Parts: sequence; C-alpha cells; structure tokens
Amino acid sequence: MGYLERIRGNILEKGNSYGEDMDIVDDGEIHEVILHRGCTTHFREEHISNAVINLLNKKGIDFTVLSDETCCGLMLYYLGDDETGDKVAKDNIEKFNRHGVKKIITLCPGCYETFTKQYTRLPEFDIEVVFAMDLVSDEEIDGAGHVVMDPCHALDKKDLARSIIKNVPEKRANSCCGFGAGVRAGSSELTKKMATRTVSGDRVITYCPACYHTLSKIDEDKCVDFYELMDEHLS
Repeated sequence: MGYLERIRGNILEKGNSYGEDMDIVDDGEIHEVILHRGCTTHFREEHISNAVINLLNKKGIDFTVLSDETCCGLMLYYLGDDETGDKVAKDNIEKFNRHGVKKIITLCPGCYETFTKQYTRLPEFDIEVVFAMDLVSDEEIDGAGHVVMDPCHALDKKDLARSIIKNVPEKRANSCCGFGAGVRAGSSELTKKMATRTVSGDRVITYCPACYHTLSKIDEDKCVDFYELMDEHLS
C-alpha cells in the first residue's frame, strides 16, 4: 500500500492522518467558537494544545474543543487527492454548521492553511478562521539565543512572530522541517536529514506542532514550542 492510500484510509476510516483509534461523539450542542487542535497536536504533542488551551483561558476567550473533531484533510490536498480532500472538507463543514460554529481558532499552520485556502473555495463554508498566534499579538517574549522556524503553511505569520518573539534573527531556521506535504510519510530519511540541518545551529522556536514533532525527535533540547513559552510567560 502506498503512503497516499494509507493516509487516505486513515482519514476516512479513523478520522485522523495517523490512523489512531478515536471516539467520534457528536454531543449535539451548539459551539460558536471552537479550538481545532489538528491531528499532530491531538495524537502526538498534546502538551502543545494544553498550552494553547491555557493561553485562551488566560485571555478570557470562550471556546470549545469539539468531541467529534476530525482531520481537516490537508495531507490529501498536498498529495494531489483533491476529490477526497473536498469530501473531507464538506463533511467537516456539515459538522461545523450542525454545531453552529461561527469561528475556528487553530494552532496548526497546516489546518490554518487548509481552512483559509481550501475550505473557502467551497460555497458551504462561511466561518471565520483565526490563527492562535494572532490572539497573543499584544504580548512579547524574549527569544535571545534562538532562531525561529517559520512553518511552510504559515509564512504570512513571519512578521507577526517576530513582533512577539524579540531578539531573534529575521532568517528562518531552515526552508522546511521535512514533515509536510507527505515527505515524512514517503521518505523518513529525507525528513531526518532536513530536521537535523534545522537544529544544527541555535535553539529553535517553532509555532507549528508538526515542526516541533519532527525537530524534537532529532534533539529535544534544541527545540522549543512557541505556545508553551507564551504560557510560561503569562503564568
């Protein structure tokens, strides 16, 4: 089985790209503002979503995490399966509308890009999408001694990141961590090579769960999550 078929099957059958078993239970309630965690944060780096939940609570933002959250479909689009990607998107949109969702907060750059670039092509989608970093744009943290790994899916947030993370260079840590667009699923060796190069210099701050997941496997001491830093800052 090829990796596209494996990922497609995981998303359609399990509701997530990792193929993890999960209870998808519709609570039947109205949730106007939701936090969409994304597959990597949900199943591999839950501590990051916990940090974001803490931040939103500290900021006094009312939100809910859907008990029936499923994959946004990003990997399908990047692997060229637009048909299945649109099916997943339409299923999610139907679910969002059923819950009365008016705003989606997402901490995953991949989900952010998918919602803002793919879902907005579909006439059924009329929901505001907010990147979690925008909600802490009034804060500042000291990033001295670090370099920022700007994720491929949220390069439009590069300037915002540096307005919050002070004393860091303008240059990205690397062009890509090696996780996205199916690279990790298709060539773990290439991913390892790219990730190793990314953490070969200064410590890295990233605001992408997939980047963190990839880089921390190479050297956990050289990789820091932005939202955890911000959560500590506001403690």
